[in-house]
Amino acid sequence: MHDIGVIGLGAMGLASAWAASRAGARIIGFDQFPQNHRQGSSHGETRMIRGLYSEGRVYMPLLDRGYALWGMLEADAGETLLEARGGLDIAAEGSALLREVQACADMYDRPCILMDAMTVNECWPALNLPDTCAAIMSRESGVLLSDRANMAMARLAQDNGADLNWETPVLSVTPDTDGFVIRTHKGDSRVRRVINAAGPWADRFYPGLQNVLTVERQVVGYFDGPDGDVPPFQRELDDGRRVYLLPAAEPGRWKLGLYHHRRQRGPSHCGSSEVDAEDRRILTGCLKAVLPDCPPPDRFEVCRFTNTEDGRFVIDHAADLPDMVLVAACSGHGYKFAPAVGEAAVALALDLPPPVDLSPFTLARQTKL
Repeated sequence: MHDIGVIGLGAMGLASAWAASRAGARIIGFDQFPQNHRQGSSHGETRMIRGLYSEGRVYMPLLDRGYALWGMLEADAGETLLEARGGLDIAAEGSALLREVQACADMYDRPCILMDAMTVNECWPALNLPDTCAAIMSRESGVLLSDRANMAMARLAQDNGADLNWETPVLSVTPDTDGFVIRTHKGDSRVRRVINAAGPWADRFYPGLQNVLTVERQVVGYFDGPDGDVPPFQRELDDGRRVYLLPAAEPGRWKLGLYHHRRQRGPSHCGSSEVDAEDRRILTGCLKAVLPDCPPPDRFEVCRFTNTEDGRFVIDHAADLPDMVLVAACSGHGYKFAPAVGEAAVALALDLPPPVDLSPFTLARQTKL
């Protein structure tokens, strides 16, 4: 019998497997797709990591722990996975977004630089901000090499004895007297605890998530980036939409996304990896608004967000199955937290105190919204 069975080997599942293997737990993991697949939420060459968090101060302890564990992953894997280039949060001067970023800096004593539009444009002319904008610079922000990081977490977990099974769909998860039976086409596996990290498919294994999670289609574009040493940034546009831009893995190339791209939610929108003219039009328009001198995106990639009502994560025991831990609904902004989320999930599974306060991320909170 294994101590922990992990369902879903995206970033959160791999981080859980790596954390469990470090703790000496016997672990088995399953994913329905091949390794490095493009069907979920964890693929892509790079992801942004922000040292200050506009989504809310409640994330800062988890983010701090994430930074420490990214460093541990780099040391254990022997490769660079986080490039701390600095980063910008850009919005209208006095906006709620910038106020929250500044509040994170003040509450957690983080250095940052508040910059008006003129100063930003002097440093990075390509940004061409209007006078109504301002920015906050965090030197801890940067870029995660996400595909490589996923491979590193898998490799280290396996080196520690984890049994990771790709192309192995989970057919059922059945509670029994000692834990659960996980059934696949390879046979049955008995585990004491389950970490449900199945992302868009998590409600298959815990129906209590059906009214909590909403799957959303998201598209990103790749383009030839700006001249000069422009840091990764997010910018809130005049209409409240937020775009994010960061370097891709290939030198000179950049990645662009618009949060909640077309608000295409539900299964009918999430079955295809094809992009259409409207996807291209939206992302080309966003790029023109923030980096007007760059050529339009010439390559596109589709992924899925798994959202809660308010965008908060769920890291908690299942309400009526306390031996199942839910790692769900990272709502399009979870990758940077993956090692910390995985560590916290394993602590819950092993009845250990989590390294950070998880009270903002309970299932009960979402069911009350």
